[in-house]
Amino acid sequence: MTTADVSAPQRDTTLAVELSRLAAAGDPPGRGGDSERLLAAVAAFQDITRVATDLQAQAARAAHDAGVSWARIGALLGVSRQAVQQRFDPNYVGAPAGAAEGRILGPVTRAEEMAHLEAAGAQGWRLVEARHGEHRLVHTRAAWEVQRVSILTPRPLPAAGDGWEAAATRFPDCFYVRSRSAS
Repeated sequence: MTTADVSAPQRDTTLAVELSRLAAAGDPPGRGGDSERLLAAVAAFQDITRVATDLQAQAARAAHDAGVSWARIGALLGVSRQAVQQRFDPNYVGAPAGAAEGRILGPVTRAEEMAHLEAAGAQGWRLVEARHGEHRLVHTRAAWEVQRVSILTPRPLPAAGDGWEAAATRFPDCFYVRSRSAS
């Protein structure tokens, strides 16, 4: 069965169940009463909302970079071209509040970014944020390896057991880093 075969209410219900499981997964049973567990779920849903909003913005920019017009993206979201462009166009988006200081690697194309990230990682620069055309790095004492995995391919995600940790996302890519001493 494909997504097109399932009605919108069914998709919403399935998504709601999965998000509820995700929100509850961070709060092990036995930690406080029901009210404490419910408050933990409220906090988890806030985190899910914040991350989903960021991923939606990344997906909109990726679609636009792939040739989809702001008008078409706006129509999908039920807003005007101008509204969606103001919301998602990188020209309107500054550095997020509280973003880590360091350096910006860019402008770079997707084709060349991995070579640049690997070179910077060898010099102790750790990836902390990925955007289309640029990456934010912070300097550390360790040298870093970097992997990019597209969620649109069946390739497995790098394993935490092998020392990999999620560093940044830029839909549809996930970037993982590990200390070169862990490899």
